[in-house]
Amino acid sequence: IGMGVPAKAMQLTLFDGLLSNINVVDNIAKGESYFYNEVQRIKDTILKINDGRKWLILIDELFKGTNVQDAMKCSTVVIEGLIKVKQSLFILSTHLYEIGEALKGHKNICFKYFETTVDDEQLKFSYQLKEGISNDRLGYLILKREKVIELLERL
Repeated sequence: IGMGVPAKAMQLTLFDGLLSNINVVDNIAKGESYFYNEVQRIKDTILKINDGRKWLILIDELFKGTNVQDAMKCSTVVIEGLIKVKQSLFILSTHLYEIGEALKGHKNICFKYFETTVDDEQLKFSYQLKEGISNDRLGYLILKREKVIELLERL
């Protein structure tokens, strides 16, 4: 049994199942927003993992379909609930570094980030996982580097 990983090596325990909350979409025909479907996906995940089995759960950008304040509050509440599930492993990604402050007191949560350095407005990615929480703010730099601001000024 195996899977591709972008690393020299990886060791991982066996799990009874894998759940992914990565490809969430809205459904205009049903009148379901992106955020509503995020909530439904989390709800389905919670119902499924309550079976005592060992799950590997992958969640990318929890609650990105709502405003920042709601996303932080909803993410914190969900994560604090999920940490009660001791037999499963959750891997979550977020750009909301602020929720780390609310969660850093939990012993069974570890924080990691991918290192990025900026040299003369050029981004350099090490692709190395580092300990801690990144508070990098790179969005505006990318917008500027791609000359979007310059294009807007010409309008």
